[in-house]
Amino acid sequence: MTTLKKNFVVGMATAGLLLSGTALAHSPAALTDGQLDSVTAGGAVFVASSTDAAAAGVLALTQTTGTAVAGSGNSPYPGNPELGPSFGVAVGTSLAVGSNLGQQNQPPASSGTNVQTGGSANGNFVVNSTVNQTVQGAGGVTFQAGWTFVYGAWIGL
Repeated sequence: MTTLKKNFVVGMATAGLLLSGTALAHSPAALTDGQLDSVTAGGAVFVASSTDAAAAGVLALTQTTGTAVAGSGNSPYPGNPELGPSFGVAVGTSLAVGSNLGQQNQPPASSGTNVQTGGSANGNFVVNSTVNQTVQGAGGVTFQAGWTFVYGAWIGL
């Protein structure tokens, strides 16, 4: 739970810095009607990861990691700094091992993981790719990994 809170706080802080930094960079500039047709909220990006693991048995081990990073580039449109490209990556892994090591008269051993990653970016060209895979192995081992990449840019304004 601590990792989830830390990743959420880091993600929200990063999004806040990106939004406040682009809003304070320059005064507003007038856009043409064609440019306004495509604009929704500037170059904001958001990514987050959430990881959790649980195990039960004579041998119960868990480990989780999660990281989220976001950034933005300079706008190619003079006078419109909020129209720069933005990107973000979120990664999470979770490992759980639950085994009774062959001992009799023990409650059933178990292991489980939960990894969620996600994100969004603004622009008229947006890439959002998420992969999440779980592997269950011998001896009560469960491993899960998730990955999200987002990219947004304003092209041809």
